[in-house]
Amino acid sequence: MASGDHEKNKHHTESDSDDDRVTGLGYKAPQKMDIGSIVAKDEDDESLARYKKLLLGNTSDGKQVQKIIIEPDDSRTVIPIRITLLFENHKPDVIFDLKGSIEHIRDLHSKRTITVKEGEQYRTQLEYYVQRDIVTGLKLINKVLKARTITVDKSKYMIGSRAPSSDIQTYVSEIEQAPSGMLSRGSFLVKSKLLDDDKNVYAEWEWNLVIAKDWQ
Repeated sequence: MASGDHEKNKHHTESDSDDDRVTGLGYKAPQKMDIGSIVAKDEDDESLARYKKLLLGNTSDGKQVQKIIIEPDDSRTVIPIRITLLFENHKPDVIFDLKGSIEHIRDLHSKRTITVKEGEQYRTQLEYYVQRDIVTGLKLINKVLKARTITVDKSKYMIGSRAPSSDIQTYVSEIEQAPSGMLSRGSFLVKSKLLDDDKNVYAEWEWNLVIAKDWQ
């Protein structure tokens, strides 16, 4: 939906598959390493120590961090809560409820239509929990299609690697702008997916977007 104002977080492409594969221009997914391995590795390495503190906080006991479980019956590392489109000059914001199973999320939003005024500025906010282990390369991908088959836009929000925490975690994008002009108006299908570098999918759904001359 965006006009590409923050290319460091977004890349547009016509040829990528729906899951964006390893994604990103020149991006290479880092090797997966669990919390215990990070804590035990090279304890005398100062740069690694700073990285551990950044990722794990002040907790040096990896086992203690790994015990954080938000949803005991949910095996996912990432528990998404909601995505909110925060409009700069319009209320209310648009909220996508992402609580529940992937199947529930798909069903909940499959017939939903969101109308956005052309040229409107907004931010994308994701709220989520991380439990059990570190998530590596978390990302949100939105693929916009015209006539349900022609890809007209693809955005990728790089959220990064996060450690388990009992606190809800929040990502907010830079300001974006909805397309404007007569040729940009109309109805579009949006395919949204939240996944990590290991291709673990935490939420996936489709919804309808209408770009209009004014709010309706």
